[in-house]
Amino acid sequence: MTANTMYAEDTNLGIESPLTTAQSILDMGMQSHGGVVRVFPSVSRRWPDVSFQALRAQGAFLVDADRSGGRTRWVRVHSEAGAPLVLQHGIAGAIDVRDEHGRRLRYREMGPGRIEIPLGRDGTAVVAPRGSHPDLRPRDVPAVGDAKPWGLPD
Repeated sequence: MTANTMYAEDTNLGIESPLTTAQSILDMGMQSHGGVVRVFPSVSRRWPDVSFQALRAQGAFLVDADRSGGRTRWVRVHSEAGAPLVLQHGIAGAIDVRDEHGRRLRYREMGPGRIEIPLGRDGTAVVAPRGSHPDLRPRDVPAVGDAKPWGLPD
């Protein structure tokens, strides 16, 4: 087994371990099941910074999000089909829900950190802490601690 999870079975490289690892990392960042899109549902405290763009969720939603210092800074969801969005956003405290142009959107609280937004086809919702004006671009996040380069051994 190598540092990037590649391994060999006889002379064949195995690919199922890297694919499973990648899916597990994606699932830590975003999950969608049971009609709810969950952002950062299982990110370790040891990963205080996470940023992703265009992860596909059930219901034809594309999700972007950013977490810094262990707190969710913003979540953006684009609806390709037009359906109500139930979002577990993970933002502590009061929030603003706006479209991509900064106009307020209607939403309904459904529980702690969970809202429903009636998004139409090609509609986009940005959820952020109240009063913040986040930079909605994805960003590179540095590794936590030293990281060995990935690749097959020499």
